[in-house]
Amino acid sequence: MDVEHLELEAKATATKHVINMLQRPEQLEKVEQYKRRVVRKKASVEAMLKTAMQSQLDGVRVGLNQLQSALHDMQEIKQNLKWIEESFSSVPALNSKLQDVREENMRHSQYVTAMENLKHIFTVPESVEKTKQWINEGKLLHTHQCLTDLENSRDDLLYELYKLPNQAPADKIMLKAYFEDVEGLSQLLEKQLRLVVSRTLNTLRKEPTEIVTALRIIEREEKADAFALQRQRQSGFLPPGRPKRWREKALEVLEKSVAQRIEGTQVDERADDKMWLVRYLELTRQLILEDLRVVKTLCVPCFPPQYDIVNKFVNMYHTCLSAHLQELIQNGLEGNEYVSVLSWIMNTYAGPDLMQHPELNIDTSVIGPLLSNEVVEELQSLYLKNMERNYMDWMQKTLEKEKEDWRKGTAPEGDDQDGYFHTVAPVIIFQMIDQNLQVTKTISQELTFKALLLSMGQVTQYGKMYREAIVQFKIRHFEDRSQVPYFTHYIITIVNNCLHFVELAQQMKQLYWIPGLHDNEAADKLEALLSTFQ
Repeated sequence: MDVEHLELEAKATATKHVINMLQRPEQLEKVEQYKRRVVRKKASVEAMLKTAMQSQLDGVRVGLNQLQSALHDMQEIKQNLKWIEESFSSVPALNSKLQDVREENMRHSQYVTAMENLKHIFTVPESVEKTKQWINEGKLLHTHQCLTDLENSRDDLLYELYKLPNQAPADKIMLKAYFEDVEGLSQLLEKQLRLVVSRTLNTLRKEPTEIVTALRIIEREEKADAFALQRQRQSGFLPPGRPKRWREKALEVLEKSVAQRIEGTQVDERADDKMWLVRYLELTRQLILEDLRVVKTLCVPCFPPQYDIVNKFVNMYHTCLSAHLQELIQNGLEGNEYVSVLSWIMNTYAGPDLMQHPELNIDTSVIGPLLSNEVVEELQSLYLKNMERNYMDWMQKTLEKEKEDWRKGTAPEGDDQDGYFHTVAPVIIFQMIDQNLQVTKTISQELTFKALLLSMGQVTQYGKMYREAIVQFKIRHFEDRSQVPYFTHYIITIVNNCLHFVELAQQMKQLYWIPGLHDNEAADKLEALLSTFQ
């Protein structure tokens, strides 16, 4: 660092500063004031420098002390590592010297385990009989306590055998044979718990403590399963019969009982009662509504929160009902049974009569549709095909009745006042259509419009058949005019019927036409119908 250069720069800067301060003569009077100000500033800067230097020196002093302490610690660690290394060299010899101690400790551990379980070891037959008696008497908590004591004794002894370096298979077989009845007791208790759980909804109404007792036992076994699995990860030993997974089995039993309740509501067959499906669906609605009320009011206080029992039951009923309905559909439906199923699925099930009932208020968007879109579309398609077959049969019979009237040789019906000849064919056909469309309105607008398109197509087809029959009627008349004495009357009747068809088609459009829904296709169908009869 060039001190002389810095000193020259400082003097030059000071000279500039003085020149700037003393530019006018009257500023000379303030020289003393300027000097005092500079002195104070100089003293302040020097104090700051001293403080900074002192802080730096303190930091250096602390750092040196720490380095000294670290050096001392490293030397001590080095000595300790050297001592440990020397100690390790004596371990192999120490291992052989302590072999007797290790064997004695193993025997002591086995004796302690045997002493702790001595009471259960000598009383296994009596405990087994007492436990069976408690099972028969329904004392499940006593049963489970005794079973737990027996299982713990067996598992502790097997674990001690497992820890032996040279395990004797004969000892393990003998011990398992001595405790073989314990596994049978576990199966008996599981069977009893299955029976209790399968009657959950009925038992809760009368004796909810039975369900609480069963759940307490199941949860204790879940904890025992978790402990056994943890010990297996640590030591590799897993007691016989573990894990039992009683909670999982209990939920399976609940789902099976739900399926049985749903299937049990089908009390009639088609051969016994034509309204069997309507009755089954109504009984199912009442059953599910009442059962889910019980679940929300009585199950929630009894079941542990981790069961999420309300949603579990909702999903069980949803799944089992869906499976049963699909089975019914696969067996085949007839006539209005399609309407009953579709209306119940799309309106009743998801509506205020069941899932959206004020006491349930279940969000159906979470559980999904009862039947998949593919199944619903297939049902609708089968229903429309059935409707089409019915149309064809009815219209064929109506046309045959018209042709039979033409051959009777009697004058057609007419209005006595205006001489307006007509038949009931147009009214009958459109009444059939109106009845079908009224039924489909109870299901959905989409299905109603599909039925409307189908109906217009069938009326158009009837018009073509009607035209062919008129042509044959005309030919027959011109071949022998004596065969049809009222030919002109019937031709007037036919014209009036065609006009009536057009009027009724326009009325049907006003009642069931949905603007914006397949307008082009519907317009084409209607135009074809009108042009057929005009």
